[in-house]
Amino acid sequence: MSLVKKPEHPTITTEQNTPARPLQLAGQTLIKGALILTLAGLLVRVLGAVYRIPLGRLLGDEGLGLYAIPNQYYLLFFTISAAGIPVGVSRLVAAKVTVGAWRDAYRTFQITLLTMLGLGLGFSLLLYCGAPFLVRVGLVANPAALAGMRAIAPVVFFAAVTAAFRGLFQGLQNMTAVALSQVVDQTLLVAGTLLFSYLLLPRGLAAAAAGANFGAVPGAVAATLFMLLVFLRYRSQFRQAVALDSSGSRESAWQLLKKVFTVSIPISFANVSMALTGIIDNKLIIERLQLTGYTQQQATALYGQLNQMALSFINISIAFSFSLGTSLVPAVSRAHAASDHSAVRSQLRAALRLSLLTSLPATAGLLVLAPQLTDLLFANSAAGTPLRYLAPAVLFWGLHLVLSGTLQGLGRADLPVRNLLTGIGLKIALTWGLTPTPLGIRAAALATTAMFALAGALNVLSLRRLVGLEFRPRQDLLPAAAASALMAAAVWAAYRALLLWTGHSYPATALAIGCGLLTYPPLLYALGGITPSDLSRLPGPGRRLAGWLAAKTKTY
Repeated sequence: MSLVKKPEHPTITTEQNTPARPLQLAGQTLIKGALILTLAGLLVRVLGAVYRIPLGRLLGDEGLGLYAIPNQYYLLFFTISAAGIPVGVSRLVAAKVTVGAWRDAYRTFQITLLTMLGLGLGFSLLLYCGAPFLVRVGLVANPAALAGMRAIAPVVFFAAVTAAFRGLFQGLQNMTAVALSQVVDQTLLVAGTLLFSYLLLPRGLAAAAAGANFGAVPGAVAATLFMLLVFLRYRSQFRQAVALDSSGSRESAWQLLKKVFTVSIPISFANVSMALTGIIDNKLIIERLQLTGYTQQQATALYGQLNQMALSFINISIAFSFSLGTSLVPAVSRAHAASDHSAVRSQLRAALRLSLLTSLPATAGLLVLAPQLTDLLFANSAAGTPLRYLAPAVLFWGLHLVLSGTLQGLGRADLPVRNLLTGIGLKIALTWGLTPTPLGIRAAALATTAMFALAGALNVLSLRRLVGLEFRPRQDLLPAAAASALMAAAVWAAYRALLLWTGHSYPATALAIGCGLLTYPPLLYALGGITPSDLSRLPGPGRRLAGWLAAKTKTY
């Protein structure tokens, strides 16, 4: 696969202020890039859910709760150092490549990489050395998580370095390299987590949970090495592009870094807010549950059900929306750089429709089979209680991701941050006020759903003000909602019938899921939720299926 290609006639344009473009990017379209990231994201999330099955059975819900606490602190330290970097780099690289400024695009990556090497190392050491202090002052809900916090600290460094590489390739719309690095990372994380937790289990639950935290290190190292190898493969093409750059754009290293951080800092701030919310959540939930009579161990177990079991299903369900949001940043950035607001609105509407087509059936399925799903995967039907209250978050979170990606591409990363912070404030208030009530752990799940519902609604208002929002509920929402409702009814009926036939919940649940997967697409097509024209935009089988359906339609 070639990253860039040299045209037959590399001539300089004569039009004033229009730079030559000696090399042309051979990246992916918005939908193709989103599909590549989605396939990788689904695999990553499936692996992330599947490995929790043996891990949950190995550690139990209390052990999963101990495993979750260091992950929240890792997320905080990583987000402070580098979370917004891929978006910041990708947006600037995409904008520079659009006008042929390859020298500035390449320099943007170089200076960002050097910055991430320093920041990643500093925050990694800070987490390792500062973990005992965090435990001593009572910020860690359970002191048994100390070893895990130190074990996961090296991941901050490697994740920060990888972020710079991913930003470069996202900006070039080469999502394949980004996707493969994610798969490599998650595959080795799964293997390392299960191996180290198993080996350390004889030393006690806290040691086994710390071993699970350390399991993230091999994956992080491998992802960094993979991205480095991909970069080295294309380095000569980058240098060729820089040598042929006749754009006249020559920004200083400081100017480029400032532009990267102008975009990435607000995004990092949003992620820091989310990470802090996670830390507040684990402390707030565990402590507030104890007010209702739970012990610290029981409260930690309930937190494990919510954070490690229920959220696993949510993370899988938002995979496509996450990929759409990521792909929208460079695509919208290019359209915005060309002052083509019509293209921005068109891309946004297409992304919103695609997000709804996947998030609505996922929400319906989780509502219908929540306890059966958690019992099937984790042998813990009680985790279905928070999952059912989290299910609507799939819809609202998915919309929030797509809308945030569009705002980031427009250069207004501050708006989704502000909107998310408003949602976080609501979440913390609801968690604090409702968790000690009979709602218990369900209150924390409801608070998460409310957070994304509010943030998504505010993002809609922001986009309407900036570029307008072309969304037609009768075409874009109602068919998918009706198909999802009919699918949910079919799934529940199939589950009840299969339970009577098999006499066991596991095969009945698995077959009912298959029933949903088989019934939703034809229902959606029959109700007009997807057309041959939509399918024709998809690469490979999508185009062939569109042709077949179009031929069938003509026949009748």
